[in-house]
Amino acid sequence: MFKSTKEEIEKNEKLVADTSAAINALIKSGKKVHIIWDFDGVLADSRSDDVFKLFNFDLKKYFDYEERLLFQSPGPGQWILPIAHNTGRGIHFPPEQFSQDIVTARSSFMAMRVQIFCLSWHMPTRWMLFLGHQPKEGSYRIILESLKQDQDSHIFCVDDSPKHIDTFNRVSTELNMESRSTGIFSPAIRTYTKTELKKHIASVLSAKGNKPLRVRDPSDDMRGFIVLPNGVVQFREQINCVVNEQSSEGHTTELRNAFVQAYGEVGVGRFKTEQELDDAMYQFIIDKHT
Repeated sequence: MFKSTKEEIEKNEKLVADTSAAINALIKSGKKVHIIWDFDGVLADSRSDDVFKLFNFDLKKYFDYEERLLFQSPGPGQWILPIAHNTGRGIHFPPEQFSQDIVTARSSFMAMRVQIFCLSWHMPTRWMLFLGHQPKEGSYRIILESLKQDQDSHIFCVDDSPKHIDTFNRVSTELNMESRSTGIFSPAIRTYTKTELKKHIASVLSAKGNKPLRVRDPSDDMRGFIVLPNGVVQFREQINCVVNEQSSEGHTTELRNAFVQAYGEVGVGRFKTEQELDDAMYQFIIDKHT
């Protein structure tokens, strides 16, 4: 596990640029383009995958690490801005001719980080398929079959594992779609050393407290991470607070509307001030629950 060289980074940048040019050419010729993205190491950086390897694929340790980063969007990979981010001011391709899915081994609460990533980057997606320990072959088949009847659709699959690209190519051939399917192997690009990654893991796992914390990234002084020391329990508490707050505000608005409809607007109807209305609504709730 080594930090990527300048040559490796430039080679992958060229791969991204060439793919973008190929997509543009297809779209200009009237075709549609659909991309199947892997997540870690492609759309996002490969940090999580590398952490898993450093843990010798110990799921318990890995889950503890990932739980603590549920409020933290994974870092961007090289494919997100030039191609995948296709909304707002970043529209590269006509949305009616461009669509994309994500097929990833992530599942359970770890899938939340994929969704947070896509929300953070305003990345439009059709499907997100979270597989866990299932092979990707079935997902590739479902996606390809969904596009088989649309002869104008060309499908790209980008993954940092050669075996998954081989699987995609084989399924494409079985479905007689190889002439409009392109598998792309994209090696993971690392912006950190193994030593820096170990320091990062230590900073995440050693964080303590009952509130989200921000810790420094050992490989980038200008960047930090939001850490939840209590993991998924803390994540659930934070989300529930937001949901309960929104729910309470909604109920209050609904109750106020009912009171105004029954008694008239404040200052004109029965209640002369907002405080009088609030007091009446409070008493109504008390009476209803006692």
